[in-house]
Amino acid sequence: MEELYWQSLLQGIVQGITEFLPISSTGHMIIVDHFIHMDASFSKMFEVVVQLGSILSVLVYFHRKLFRIQ
Repeated sequence: MEELYWQSLLQGIVQGITEFLPISSTGHMIIVDHFIHMDASFSKMFEVVVQLGSILSVLVYFHRKLFRIQ
């Protein structure tokens, strides 16, 4: 369980650093996953959840511009 925690933490850091740079955050997460050997089913679920978090953060930040009623 502790190993999964550190793997998740590392993947989260990679996602956070690469998400808003003009590089593929998902590609970097796949590369890191290859080296740390995270469980395949957990890895896929983790990728979906952190991508959703990134999308939600953009929606929250830009909610006034995105949902402006004219």
